[in-house]
Amino acid sequence: MRCSGTIDGEFDTYKLYLWRKAMTIETRLSKKTYYEQLAPEGKENPVQTLGAMLFEEHLKEDGDATDVRFAQGEVYFHYKDYEAAIFKWENITGYFEQWAVKNRADAYMELGMLSAALDLYKSIETDSTVLQVETALQLFSLYLQQEKQEAAVSSIKKAVRLDPDYQNIALIARAFFEEHEDWDNAVELAVNETIRTESLDWADVMISYIKRGLTDRFEPSYFTDALITLNRISAEHFEELVLSLWDSYEGKPGYMPWLLHFNEVYQTLDGETSHSWRRLSKRYEETYLHLISGRYSVKELERVLPAFLVNWLKVSDSNHAVLSSAAVLAWNDLFPGSISEETVYQAGNLVSWKQPDSAAGMEESIKLFDAVEKWSLENEVETDAQTNWMVEELLDLSTRHLLVAGSASSGKSSFINSVLDEPVLGEESSTVVIVRDADETEIREVTVGEDSRQSAGRFIEYSLPSAFLRENQLMMIDSPGFNSRLGGRNEVHNYINLADSLLFVLSANAPFTPQEAEFLVRIREQNPGMPVHFLLNKIDTIYGEEEVRRVYEDTEERIHSVFPEAKIFAYSSHYKSSQQVSRFREFLQMAVQAPGMGSRVEKLLYVIRNTITDLFDKRMQHERSLEKSITWNEDMVSKLNGALHQLEDLEKEKAEDISRYLHTVKEEIRTDMKVKIPELIRSCAKLVREDSDFGKIHLQLNEEMNNRIQLYMEDTILPMYRDSLHEWIASSHEDLKNSQAFLNEMANGFNKLFGTERIELECDFRVVDDWRRDVHRMTSGVQVEKHNILLRHTPSQLLLKSAGKLINAIAQSKSVMVNRYTQYIENEDYTELTESIIAKFLLPFDVFESGIVRDVNLFFDHPNDVLKRTVNETHAEISAKQSKLLEMKNSLPQFRESLTMFELRLRQYEWMLLGSR
Repeated sequence: MRCSGTIDGEFDTYKLYLWRKAMTIETRLSKKTYYEQLAPEGKENPVQTLGAMLFEEHLKEDGDATDVRFAQGEVYFHYKDYEAAIFKWENITGYFEQWAVKNRADAYMELGMLSAALDLYKSIETDSTVLQVETALQLFSLYLQQEKQEAAVSSIKKAVRLDPDYQNIALIARAFFEEHEDWDNAVELAVNETIRTESLDWADVMISYIKRGLTDRFEPSYFTDALITLNRISAEHFEELVLSLWDSYEGKPGYMPWLLHFNEVYQTLDGETSHSWRRLSKRYEETYLHLISGRYSVKELERVLPAFLVNWLKVSDSNHAVLSSAAVLAWNDLFPGSISEETVYQAGNLVSWKQPDSAAGMEESIKLFDAVEKWSLENEVETDAQTNWMVEELLDLSTRHLLVAGSASSGKSSFINSVLDEPVLGEESSTVVIVRDADETEIREVTVGEDSRQSAGRFIEYSLPSAFLRENQLMMIDSPGFNSRLGGRNEVHNYINLADSLLFVLSANAPFTPQEAEFLVRIREQNPGMPVHFLLNKIDTIYGEEEVRRVYEDTEERIHSVFPEAKIFAYSSHYKSSQQVSRFREFLQMAVQAPGMGSRVEKLLYVIRNTITDLFDKRMQHERSLEKSITWNEDMVSKLNGALHQLEDLEKEKAEDISRYLHTVKEEIRTDMKVKIPELIRSCAKLVREDSDFGKIHLQLNEEMNNRIQLYMEDTILPMYRDSLHEWIASSHEDLKNSQAFLNEMANGFNKLFGTERIELECDFRVVDDWRRDVHRMTSGVQVEKHNILLRHTPSQLLLKSAGKLINAIAQSKSVMVNRYTQYIENEDYTELTESIIAKFLLPFDVFESGIVRDVNLFFDHPNDVLKRTVNETHAEISAKQSKLLEMKNSLPQFRESLTMFELRLRQYEWMLLGSR
């Protein structure tokens, strides 16, 4: 057991004596010096002394020599007579039994008999803490010799667990763990010893491990007790531990769990009020800005930030008190009820009495706007040109911004032209005009939205050399008349935040009408701190000084009933006087304030708030635009598919019509040939006369028949077929041109819908040229193959030829032969011959006809391809936009959360800068 340095009051003197005696004996037993108690040092050799004592015990009837034998074993061990020592320690019973087992194991260790030693060590069973620790240490040594790392670790950890103070075991364990780079156990040891001993030395060791990155695998909760301990004994070490753990978890999966756990624990701890938590306060600030940078979901932050902010407020030093207080108030604004009322009240008090740092506020506001702008670009919802321009103008603290407003009949434009001594403005317009001093005259139109035709989507920046503007360090913002047809009233509201002061121009003929008063009250509600002053224009239209004074005083009284701080200046745009301009300069110096840093920061924050709102509106508008585009494209796909079906029907119709026409022409030729060729052959019967040479008449007739057929084909059929084909080509060409006209009309319709010349449905008229070429080739000539019309070996022909040769010798029979030849020629069936001639003649035309459908298809190929490609492209656009829309809808929660984080930062800056108001 371990002595804590104090003995519990319940111990009596006797128990204390026994405990000390036991501790003294165990100390001797652990060092194997128990023998010194029996054989004191300085006397004769302990071997002799113990031997004599053993002999005396043997002589006694009830002698017990156990302690003497045990002591003899110790002496033999020290003399390295290990076998004798083992022998002496065998069969030891009673109090010394387990110590004897341990000593035997020690002897076997010295003899190198590790297995035997191991078995003995493991067999020890005792309640003695000292013996358990000694055994664990010996096992530790044995396992190291056996190179059993895990077993050695287990043994040394057991020894530490039993009594860390025993012979500096904790330090031994630390050295062992560090030597073997067993950092998990080293960390565990350092943490436990810090908690147990409350030693700052051990705390330093633990913190050094953390700083070296050796604690990554440990959950944040593992260090809870160490945090509690150091918070109680040393604020400096507590802060060092917290910052070290903070650094170690940052950027790793355990970071958010660490923030959550630590702040939950720290809420329950009593902080050291005398300690300056400067470093921890700074770390809270850095982490807070990191947390609200958009990297984490609102759900994650809702778990972490409430306790985080409470603790930040608790540790904040004077440099961070306003920032942490504003963060608490901003979070409470967005998530009411998540922070206690007491903390919110405390934060409110801190903000209210602290003087705002306008310069720092300007810097932070610019950073916030830059962050919003960068984020908007990454998320494809860019800020508009007007916003960027307005921010640039607000950052220019050297120029005062004067917003000039008034009704359309107030003579506002003529007043501005008068003081500038330049015809800058014409009649009242619906567009805002910014007039500023510059080295050269330049007029620039700035478009806000996509539609530059909308007056609300643009403004004019008119730069010119102007002594009046330069001397008064002034920029004038001319707004449309508030009751103008195009909504100038809204334009005043849009630009009021840019102005440092508002100068409202009244007409002396009807000054400060109820409508004007109502309009200005609304302006004041939007900008409560905006200075409003008045210019009573057209004073020259009032006759008589008394009447002028009456109108002025009456107007002043009515104005002061609504705007008691307002100043009024009487002016005549048509009265050119240096004195009037000089007085107006004095009026400006008094009425128009120089831009203050705080005021400009407030306006900048207002712009940022509007920007955040606009970005969400733009995002939703983008989604609606995508949905509309998808629907439109789907409708276009339907129309394009309908056009494809129309084209398919047209193509089929034209192919059928053109093929049918060509087939009709060919069949007419075929019919003519079927009739004419047999007639031509039969007409040759007239060539048979009685004076014919019947021996050769069949040859002559055959030749004539072929000649007549050839002439018929060349002179009749071919010209007729050529003319018919040309008519067919002309008709087909006209049909195809009509088809092209139809497709052109279709393409124009689609292009109007697409808003661009996207579709071009030009057909391939080269097929008509191919037809002309083919027809010319096929009808340029014909060569009919000579047929053996009368030279065939039919029975009738053989009979006629044989008879002819015979009858040549018999003159009386020639008339008979004439009749027979005539009858044969006239009555013979020439169908087969005719079909053969027709087939051979029409063969190229048949091939030509068979390709007509393919040619018509080729004619329409390009329109088909264009429409199909457009369908595919439109499908691809639909798919891409659907994917984009799905992505946007899925990312909308993250989009909202990012805007929420920007709004949180904005609210924080508003509390920091405007909280006192």
